[in-house]
Amino acid sequence: MPRSNSSGDQPAVQNPVPEPELILQGAKVLNVYSGELLDWDVAVGGGKILSVGPFALEPATGAVRMNLAGKVLVPGYIEPHCHPWNIYNPLTLGAEACRLGTTTLVCDNLLFFMLMGVDRFEALMGALSDTPIKLFWFIRLVPQTPMEDEEALFSEENLKRLLRNSHVLSVGEITRWPELVRGNSKLYEMIHFARRLRKRVDGHTAGAKFENLMTIARTGVESCHESISAEEVLERLRLGMHVMLRQSSLRQDLRNLLPGIRELPHAARRVMLTTDSSTPAFQLDSGMVDGLVAIALEEGIPPIEAYRMVTLNPAVYFGVEDRIGGIAPGRDADILVLSDLRHPTPELVISRGRTTAGNGRLLEPFPALNWSRFFGEAMDFGWRAEPDYFDIRVDGVEEGGSVTFPVMRLLSTVITRLEKAEFPVREGVLDISSRQGFNLAATLNRQGRWIANGILAGFADRVEGIASTYNTATEIIVIGRRPEAMAAAVNRVLEMGGGIAAVENGRIVYELALPLGGMMSGRPMEELAKQDSALQEFLADRGFPFHDPLYTFIFLPNDFLPEVRLNRLGLMRVKTGESIYPARSLTPLRTGRA
Repeated sequence: MPRSNSSGDQPAVQNPVPEPELILQGAKVLNVYSGELLDWDVAVGGGKILSVGPFALEPATGAVRMNLAGKVLVPGYIEPHCHPWNIYNPLTLGAEACRLGTTTLVCDNLLFFMLMGVDRFEALMGALSDTPIKLFWFIRLVPQTPMEDEEALFSEENLKRLLRNSHVLSVGEITRWPELVRGNSKLYEMIHFARRLRKRVDGHTAGAKFENLMTIARTGVESCHESISAEEVLERLRLGMHVMLRQSSLRQDLRNLLPGIRELPHAARRVMLTTDSSTPAFQLDSGMVDGLVAIALEEGIPPIEAYRMVTLNPAVYFGVEDRIGGIAPGRDADILVLSDLRHPTPELVISRGRTTAGNGRLLEPFPALNWSRFFGEAMDFGWRAEPDYFDIRVDGVEEGGSVTFPVMRLLSTVITRLEKAEFPVREGVLDISSRQGFNLAATLNRQGRWIANGILAGFADRVEGIASTYNTATEIIVIGRRPEAMAAAVNRVLEMGGGIAAVENGRIVYELALPLGGMMSGRPMEELAKQDSALQEFLADRGFPFHDPLYTFIFLPNDFLPEVRLNRLGLMRVKTGESIYPARSLTPLRTGRA
């Protein structure tokens, strides 16, 4: 007979605790809740931490016992803000994260949602929910570049559906923060909806002055990862925000930001650390969250606080501290074995209760994914570019005359300034060939329907033609000195089904295939790092003065960074939305393919 409860009329609930499968013995355990190092054993079973403390199990147990005398156990690291489409994909990024101790990624949905739509993106979240590490998501409310079907795709219906999904933890960074200041009703409604669901609201407040920050905080934005000075960190903390301190290939700010936290120890509980998804070469060289902890320790952050910034703090922020962020009963068994607290790169990684990596190597590969289920088959664009697409025609100027034309100048990898320069006109077309330091540039619709032409200064001015489908407008960026080479580069990325290609003297001199939506590769991180480095070297040899040229491609069409951009509106002034030189329609040459 089954036992009944004390009232005698209901069966007793059976003990749901599974048998221990793994016992970690002899190590010191970092308790992020109390701030102590404890001589504890840890029992793991069913992917969960079953018990902690100085205990002895009966000899009959079938658990594997691991003697870790002299080692330290810390919770698995949490990356609170990543973009898993930086030519790698969520699986290749996840594998790299796992081997270095990151057991949870909070991921940006932007490119997946734009390329897949709501149904396939939700299916993707489900398909990725069973990897060796956990992938959660943040949901963008707006794209980073004006889209033709923006209102339909980013409708309130679609966004509310995604926010209800259990894999989603927050509204993603709201890059159009001036819209919050101006009182955009749709953004307000979506923020309030997310907060009613107890989901967080992540901000992107780059360049916002204190009075604007107050308005942004008042709308419900709860965090920001864009601080570039200790004063900006302090401003956000004083307004009740959480801050994510960034160290990325684009910006290495962490060492400059940490002294402010060191001097205000009580503020550390509202601080997280993020890589903001660096490029493959940087990530392979600098590590992931383990590298951030190493920097924090070098900068004098007390070890307990440094580890909290990448474990308990993000878990509390996202409201998942009942599952992750600490070594305690009932939490997911995400545990790292360290030689000591001064060395945050783990010797052993336990994720979801399984030993997944040791000494920097995965012990078993991540599962494969049928990407065609989500992106469709390899893209067949069915058209070809012609050299005259890149002509900037000038009316009313006599042959041999000249014209003053607006120019985008790169001040850094991503920041632009509007200038004007004089160019000669030959056969009705602006001619840059006699002017050093300038490139023709264009954003070209993937379907060949329109093109936005411009002139770019401060790029690699000895590039004949380079084209890329890798950008957050999901269009084609093309830059170069010779229209024939530019057209050939575009046609090569079309043939590849997406990617980056450069042409010189009529031949391909660099290419990187990105068959997953034109944005990502399925190749391993180490291989992508080599191709990333090769691109940097190729462009540096041709005059690119900055680092990480991938970010120039990413951001050239975006509408939230100063000062001018090239997108479907044409050459646009960001602050006003004014089109300085409008885009034009095209009738592309069709290849006859479906």
